[in-house]
Amino acid sequence: MPKSKKKSSAKFNFKLEFSYLTYLLRRLFFNKLVKIVLITLISFFIIAVILFLILRPKIQENINYGVNFSNKYASDLGMNWQDSYIEILDVLNVKNIRLVAYWDEIEQKNGTYDFTNITWQLNEAQRRDINVILVVGRKVPRYPECHEPSWWRNMTDKKAMDEELYQYIEDSVSSLKDYSAIKTWQVENEPFFPFGDCEKISLETVKKEVEIVRGIDSRPILIQDSGEGGIWFPSYNAGDYLGISMYRRIWYNFWNVFFGRFIYFEYPLSYWSYKIKAGLVGIPYEKVIVTELQAEPWGPAINSELSQSEKDKTMSKHDFLTTITYAQKAGFKDLYFWGAEWWLYEKNVNNNSYFWDTAKVVIED
Repeated sequence: MPKSKKKSSAKFNFKLEFSYLTYLLRRLFFNKLVKIVLITLISFFIIAVILFLILRPKIQENINYGVNFSNKYASDLGMNWQDSYIEILDVLNVKNIRLVAYWDEIEQKNGTYDFTNITWQLNEAQRRDINVILVVGRKVPRYPECHEPSWWRNMTDKKAMDEELYQYIEDSVSSLKDYSAIKTWQVENEPFFPFGDCEKISLETVKKEVEIVRGIDSRPILIQDSGEGGIWFPSYNAGDYLGISMYRRIWYNFWNVFFGRFIYFEYPLSYWSYKIKAGLVGIPYEKVIVTELQAEPWGPAINSELSQSEKDKTMSKHDFLTTITYAQKAGFKDLYFWGAEWWLYEKNVNNNSYFWDTAKVVIED
């Protein structure tokens, strides 16, 4: 008899506790702060869905494919850069290319200019009726990103350094403006994004450089920003077009966040995020050009020194195809591949023509 009473009492306590828990949950649900949080979360979700439905990208018809070319990088891979350039132009049959005027090559001695390398490239492009984006400035494509002459780096007077930079911009644009192949000037490369062996470039400096270019030539100006980590609007607002990078898998230390350790990392961004970001910051999508579409590995050494397993971590054959599809689905009209020099190296040195042959089909499509 006592045993039965004990069991009944326990059952009664459980019901009481359950009722009390239900009461607390109801109170919590109707709590003003909780209601605000729930309404906010639901609102964000609804807004995100609406933005996606309104701004979701569509694959463009007749995409303008192009490639980047760096004579420095081709040489670093151990290739003759002139031969590599001609093979890229003629065999890949490119119609759009982004070239670099390297300051440290052009003005090795202060006040003495040698445009031989870039004019040779421009002449070959113009002969083939290829459209050129030409990058000028102190921070330009390929690591270490900033390619200033040593005499400039050794200067200590900031004002004098700025004046030398502005003079270089003025003389370069004045000397190269007669090339009709140049369709767009790019001033600096990711000037506001902290990457590379570079000191910070201010917005005022970039605006002054843009002002100089506009005073010499009427062709549009592009400023590039990181597609993944950049703010975008300051870069777009400084010029006429926004250039962005599009990287999927990288090897990076993220500004010592991981205690100086480099890690392999895949950006958790969907293809549609770029168009929504452009809409949110007020940039017309037709004014955005993917100037660096990752199409080569990114690892702990130059690509010619990476093992196959290391290369595959960031740019396997499968990655190559999925990255192209990803970029196409993002809805951009202009896509410039980053890595044509490496495709050529793989084909001619490692007897691996997959990337070269695949890109050729895409570019000629």
